[in-house]
Amino acid sequence: MVGVAAQLDPTDALARILSEHGPLHEDDIAHRLSEAGIRNAEDVLPHLLNEINCAAVPLADESWVWLPALLAGRIFTHRVDAQEIAHDILLVTPDLDPIAHLCEFEEYAQLADGTPVSVALPAFDDGVLDERDVPLDMVDDGGALVLPPGTLRGLGLAAGDLVGLRLTPAGLTLSKVTADPAPQVGAALAATLDPDEPTPFDSAVWSACSADPTLFTEPVPPLSEIADDHNLVRRLDVLAPAGFDYDRWRFELDCEVMSKRYDIDEDAALALRTLVTVYEQMSQLITTTFSDEEEAPDEDAPAPTTEGYRELVAEFGAELADPHLAEVLVAETLGRNPDGAAALGLFAETLEPQVPRRARVAFRWLRAVALERIGDIEAAERELLAAETMDTDWPLPLYDLARIASDRGDVERGLALLHRAGAAPDDPMLLLLRSHRAEARPDVGRNEPCWCGSGRKYKKCHLGKEELSLPERVGWLYAKAAQHAVAGEWRGLIAELNYERTRHQDASDEMVDPLIVDAALCEGEVFEDFLVVRGPLLPDDERSLAEQWLLIERSLFEVEAVSPGLGLTVRDVRTGDVHEVRERTASRQLKAGHLICTRVLPVGDGTAQLFGGVEPVALHQRSALIELLDEGPDPVEIVAFLSARFAPPTLTNTEGDPLMICEAVVRVSDSARIESALDDTYDRVEDAELPQWFEHVTTDGMQRIRATVVLDGDTLRVETNSEERMNRVLATLKRLDPEMRIVDDIRELMDDPREMAAKMPVTAQGAVDTDDPHVAALLDAMILDYEAKWLDESIPALDGHTPRQAADDPTRRPDLIRLLDSFPTDAGRHAMNADRLRAALGLE
Repeated sequence: MVGVAAQLDPTDALARILSEHGPLHEDDIAHRLSEAGIRNAEDVLPHLLNEINCAAVPLADESWVWLPALLAGRIFTHRVDAQEIAHDILLVTPDLDPIAHLCEFEEYAQLADGTPVSVALPAFDDGVLDERDVPLDMVDDGGALVLPPGTLRGLGLAAGDLVGLRLTPAGLTLSKVTADPAPQVGAALAATLDPDEPTPFDSAVWSACSADPTLFTEPVPPLSEIADDHNLVRRLDVLAPAGFDYDRWRFELDCEVMSKRYDIDEDAALALRTLVTVYEQMSQLITTTFSDEEEAPDEDAPAPTTEGYRELVAEFGAELADPHLAEVLVAETLGRNPDGAAALGLFAETLEPQVPRRARVAFRWLRAVALERIGDIEAAERELLAAETMDTDWPLPLYDLARIASDRGDVERGLALLHRAGAAPDDPMLLLLRSHRAEARPDVGRNEPCWCGSGRKYKKCHLGKEELSLPERVGWLYAKAAQHAVAGEWRGLIAELNYERTRHQDASDEMVDPLIVDAALCEGEVFEDFLVVRGPLLPDDERSLAEQWLLIERSLFEVEAVSPGLGLTVRDVRTGDVHEVRERTASRQLKAGHLICTRVLPVGDGTAQLFGGVEPVALHQRSALIELLDEGPDPVEIVAFLSARFAPPTLTNTEGDPLMICEAVVRVSDSARIESALDDTYDRVEDAELPQWFEHVTTDGMQRIRATVVLDGDTLRVETNSEERMNRVLATLKRLDPEMRIVDDIRELMDDPREMAAKMPVTAQGAVDTDDPHVAALLDAMILDYEAKWLDESIPALDGHTPRQAADDPTRRPDLIRLLDSFPTDAGRHAMNADRLRAALGLE
């Protein structure tokens, strides 16, 4: 629960405090907020400072200022080029960053004359930049200030001129300016910088402005030029003192991050960061060589070498003999650059001869990883086999060879490789292979003739070589595809889908939801990639079945019949096709009439199975889901739609306002006068101990209590169930008593109906007593009246048809029956009764 003083909005209070007393550190801000009447200021402040509409910004010393107050009257300049003039944009980093930050707030997203402006960021506002035909490589991560067409030419600007952006009392203004050198500004910036680490450029500028009110009050050269003239080190949006070794600092920081991220010691982190640097150089070389598709690479160009640091490479490369570090290297290269497989292959091939023999197996494995990512699984297998001969116990090639054996259907070889690799008893691949190990036939003795008719003894023919039928292997086939989805280059997609799936619920990090994997395989086209890359390894019958699966989309099904523990009969709502499905688990939970979204895939014997999870679909979602499926959704869209059922309910009152427990205490200036005024404004409750009033509202033909007001001496207690209602009552009280003072205002959002019921206001005396026979009779009449009206209302779950229309339409009647079946049977006497509604509609 967050309580705030209603007479002063927390953001307004923060703005006033920082404008008058800033800069201030957080503990001082919290103290002053408390003095201003903001309850729980220490808890409120962190959220307040992070609000998008809060213009408080941090300085280099971690204190905070109110940016509009700090920059009032200041001007920042930027030297425009021909492209900026042509497209009417201004690159903001670093020259305009300190003031363009204001454009994040609605009141400053325009010039003083009302001309709209905005900062467009690459990848976020590509549409805005595309409208101006702005080249993608023109705007860096800092973004561009987008101006109305003709603005810069209208200022008379030419390439090389200075434009100034100033904050005036009327708002932001743009003008053509000239500027003289400003050494004092460079010195002021240098004074704000930390000698040990870079400072955000805008924070350094704000800190300098806070220290000197005269800075930037007149045009000075652009910040980038000032920093360069004073030999300050600037990279992107950070600034450091002259002589600061930014690259070394970045390198050491990366080592520290690696050490913590992967739980490795400092020496290992140093080795890995150095090797990653070598990889990045090779990646850059490849990118440069092949950047122009029209130019073929020079065959006579020298191959990249490690001359000059051969001993360093040998020393650090030896660290990859540790399998964990080799896996980390892949994570830091391909994990961050899925298109970097060629560079990784070149890296491994170049460095392998230079590292100690014990580490060469790691580099051969890296070559195999690169080849697999490129899509050449056969070449990757050759490299894995070569790595196996280099060190028969080094685990990573053994795991990958076991996966290849699994793809081929060779259980015994896969298990043998995993045992050599030291796989744990609960290793997923080990469990998968064991679960698909064919058992010896119990009806044939070891020394009896083999069942196949070869004439040889069973032990010499098929014992130990039995194979599962295709229907028995469909789960294995799906698992192979799923493994392709959760590994390698698709991890980013899986992470995005997992976010959509879990945004409304807590989920285990150990298990990947079936819908996530299947959405990646189906809508994300990962299954197609699986067949291209690893399809050549599959047994012929599995590959043929997989190609059939490739053609089958997700759909919406109605359960027509259920055999618990055995299977289902389902009808595709979109096509009308009926499928017999083998399904043990879901068949124990589903009932005829249920709607589910899933994929029904053939298993090779004329029947089908459900894959990718069984998602329940509410009746009112049917049309929207069908429309989405018909459009061909991307994986994120389908996961988001099917996961919306986990979102907490949006509780509203009868006027559609979000439910919120609101309680206010108001001190009035004249209790006798306010009592008389309330009698004229609201409905007085008779026979109450204290003067009490209800505000009523009529919704759905019923009169309901909108607010309760109780007068106790000079104190009014107000209770409502929505913020809108509370604001309305407080505004009325302010009109009735301009001198009234709000001393407490507590508002708590509710998302649990039971919690809402438990916390509903209880001060209203004379509340309805449902045990009173007269009250019960009234409620009975009201619910019957509501049921009668409901029969002719447009119902979303019936595609906007009324219940009477649906009852008369044979194509709609099943939906109506399902809707009535979903009504709770234990809702109590004063609730809609499904049996009465069925009788009224002739459905009994």
